[in-house]
Amino acid sequence: MGATITTIQDVLKYVYTSRELQNAVYKDNPLFALLKKQSGFTGKSHIHAITYRNPLARSALFGTAQGRARVNGNTTSTDIGFSEDVQFIVTRVKNYAMYSIEQEALLASKGDKGSFISAVSQQLDGTLQTLNNDMGRDVYGSGLGELGQVTGVNSTTISVGEAIAQIEVGMEIVCSTGSTKTAALRNSGTGQSVTSVDRSAGTFVVSANTDSIASGDWLFIKGDRPAGSTTAIGSMLKMAGLEAWNPYTTPAGSESFFGVDRSIDATRLAGHRLDISSLQPEEGYITALAALAREGGSPSHIFMSFLDEKNLKLALGSRVEAEYTEVGDIGFESMRIRGPKGTVRVYADRNAPAGFSRLLQLDTWELKHLGDLVNKGDAGNDGGLAREYQADSFEGRLSCYGNMVCYKPAANMVVKLPT
Repeated sequence: MGATITTIQDVLKYVYTSRELQNAVYKDNPLFALLKKQSGFTGKSHIHAITYRNPLARSALFGTAQGRARVNGNTTSTDIGFSEDVQFIVTRVKNYAMYSIEQEALLASKGDKGSFISAVSQQLDGTLQTLNNDMGRDVYGSGLGELGQVTGVNSTTISVGEAIAQIEVGMEIVCSTGSTKTAALRNSGTGQSVTSVDRSAGTFVVSANTDSIASGDWLFIKGDRPAGSTTAIGSMLKMAGLEAWNPYTTPAGSESFFGVDRSIDATRLAGHRLDISSLQPEEGYITALAALAREGGSPSHIFMSFLDEKNLKLALGSRVEAEYTEVGDIGFESMRIRGPKGTVRVYADRNAPAGFSRLLQLDTWELKHLGDLVNKGDAGNDGGLAREYQADSFEGRLSCYGNMVCYKPAANMVVKLPT
């Protein structure tokens, strides 16, 4: 059921200020706002190559160097006079958000002198924010669309800690069969609905725990991932975010990540990972920045949860250097820490998983998309509302077709933080 004369009656008499598309999409998602977006993701896929080894035909002996430089049709251990490259064949994923408006509600919400809220504006703005929140979360994700991990279950009350920021009343959720994101879904992904949320306690209640959600399970929105177990990036339905390109767990041998086995050089092809949980926050970040700089990375931004950002601020005390960053009409508060390659900006992002932080060279990342980042309506109806079949209502559609690309994984790092 979409917006009807009954569901919008509480807002008919209030003034509503419409917002620009960009502001609605980017609100409160720092990484998503700062991430470069690039249209033109046409064709079947986007291919980009990474050189992870330069030619090694070098020796103090002329004959040895010359022998290694020659290529006779067969690659051997001594035939290394060429660069080693890989090609990531990145495919698009789809993301849809829709809304429905009854014609009576549409007509009743029209008025002059700003005396009525526009039903279209209300529904469009809310649906845009839903899509925004989803993509803001996906840029951190693995491609599976994970919301967070269950920390406890008491009948129909589910504890998720800091991940409660991703839970909404009415959301239909499914869960894994254990502590692995890639595990199959319980009960074949039948799902259960969220009936209430206690954000202070980090808990939510489901109507009935029909899927037998258990502590350690991972949560997903129904329809965002296949029901069976999956590790192949090509079978995942969501954007390949930071955890996909720079996973905390080292890629296993013989994997195929957009056609590449990254285990052959996991650092240069899948980024850095470092456990600094035994160190104080400031000491840990200095250690991480030094390790990343050693491998040629020039980190410009750090993203973390609000909880982890608070811990860093407390550790720095009076040495906190604050800064304000603007993206269009949207602004984000940040602080600065100094690394071996200059100042790095630190942002708190509600979408960043607690307990981990991302050290990014942001200019190595891009969100490539087809058409606009958010496409409004159907391609053939000029972005307007479409009449619903056999119903006195209209349907609005928002869509995004694209994926994230990392052009230099070796310039980025994920770190495990103190808890």
